[in-house]
Amino acid sequence: MKRRALRMGIIALGLTAVTLTASPAHAGVVGVYPSSAACEAAGQRGLGAVWPWYSCYQSGTVWALWAPGF
Repeated sequence: MKRRALRMGIIALGLTAVTLTASPAHAGVVGVYPSSAACEAAGQRGLGAVWPWYSCYQSGTVWALWAPGF
């Protein structure tokens, strides 16, 4: 019984990996910064090396850095 459960877990993990690699990259919050300038500076540091594009959005009193794959 334990062997079957282990095998099913490995199959599920493999299917999850295939699904994640086949799906397109989605944008997500990379960090939150106190100002627009701080957000833009962080975005520029990762541009090209970590992410192909980024956006900074104001959310209340802070700025959120969004980039694909996060």
